Amino acid sequence: DSPGEQERIEAAGGFVSPPPEPGLSARVWLDPEYTQIGLAMGRSIGDHAVKPVGVIAEPEVTSHELTDEDEFMIIATDGVWEFITSEEAVDIVARHLDAGEGASRACQCLIEEAAGKWHDIE
Repeated sequence: DSPGEQERIEAAGGFVSPPPEPGLSARVWLDPEYTQIGLAMGRSIGDHAVKPVGVIAEPEVTSHELTDEDEFMIIATDGVWEFITSEEAVDIVARHLDAGEGASRACQCLIEEAAGKWHDIE
């Protein structure tokens, strides 16, 4: 969803479709008709089929200094982020933590919510 990422992919011969709806990700495709492999990210480890069209394994790294105000951190894969916005993920996890259900239950509910949206959309 970054213009720089899209430029890199298109320069390598890949094709990028816009997100199907707000909050979802753009996709990288092997062909202009979007019928071959479609990947919802421009950076991935081990996806050799899309490497020739600009998908790279080099991570984009940012840093955030943790403070006492940070209640939790969510580390997830595209299986979550393709279908759940950051705000939705925080709301889901916070709701279960605030209910005293623990981190494992909060994570499970986040996964289940993402899987449900994947099932509905895909």
